[in-house]
Amino acid sequence: MMVKQTLIVYYSQFNNTTKLAKLIQDATKAPALRLHVADSVYPNNMEATGRIYQKQLTQHQLPTLTNSLPKLNQYDVILVGGPVWNGNVAAPVIEFLRTIQGYQGLIAPFSTAWSDSDHYQENFVNWAGRLQVADGFHITTHGSHQFKANNLAAWLRKL
Repeated sequence: MMVKQTLIVYYSQFNNTTKLAKLIQDATKAPALRLHVADSVYPNNMEATGRIYQKQLTQHQLPTLTNSLPKLNQYDVILVGGPVWNGNVAAPVIEFLRTIQGYQGLIAPFSTAWSDSDHYQENFVNWAGRLQVADGFHITTHGSHQFKANNLAAWLRKL
């Protein structure tokens, strides 16, 4: 994979995705960009965030990303990470996917969740629109979570 130019882009509300992004960055040596929205958008509470998120999806009003993006055409692969919200892709990640519809390289999702998210990949592909999406990497961060670094390495090799 390291022959390709790779960028890691992620959103993390409670730093679980940040931890995974850091492991990916350590393995790939790729630059990483954390997506940000205004501090007032989401409270520091997952249940309240879930209610706001559902309203955003219903009203088709996703939050604005507050950081600028680099020129993405220089990258062959963008690893796109985020938390799983209500079994779906987090709103800031959806907004990122919406803004990069002209990107020609490969997109590969990674995600963190409190519980299994059987449909995350399918949801991600749907939100990705015209983007080319590879199989993703998903970890559960709660309960009997067992993170296996060899699983991460195997996923990265497939890209």
